[in-house]
Amino acid sequence: MQNRNSNIPRRLAVLITLALAVMLMPTALAQKTNNFDIAASQSRLNFELHNETGYEITEVYVSPNTTDDWQEDVLGQDTLANKESVNIKFSRSKHDYWDLKVVFKGGKESVWYKFDLSQITDITISFRNGKAYSTTKNGG
Repeated sequence: MQNRNSNIPRRLAVLITLALAVMLMPTALAQKTNNFDIAASQSRLNFELHNETGYEITEVYVSPNTTDDWQEDVLGQDTLANKESVNIKFSRSKHDYWDLKVVFKGGKESVWYKFDLSQITDITISFRNGKAYSTTKNGG
């Protein structure tokens, strides 16, 4: 017959191990979730586009700063009137900077350069002294 007291150190070791595992689990899960959020935010490049140009926009193109290919129109609706906004949603490969080209009613085009869409949540486009101008808002 075994002495019950001889199993106490073994049971204590198992309990301590379980307690540590329970205490460390939230930290491990939080770290995993944080890494997922970072990876997801790098592929989602959504932003709100605010038209303050004084003109109606018929097309919007967003392309990596390093290419001349404007890809497809991402406007998501027929037109964007002056003083209106639209949420632009897309996911693409990670690039450092993106350019924005808009086509106005009547066919005139303007381009804004080097937006870091992994950080920016809002882009307001306008003209100042006849030149393309933008202001941005970063997500937080």
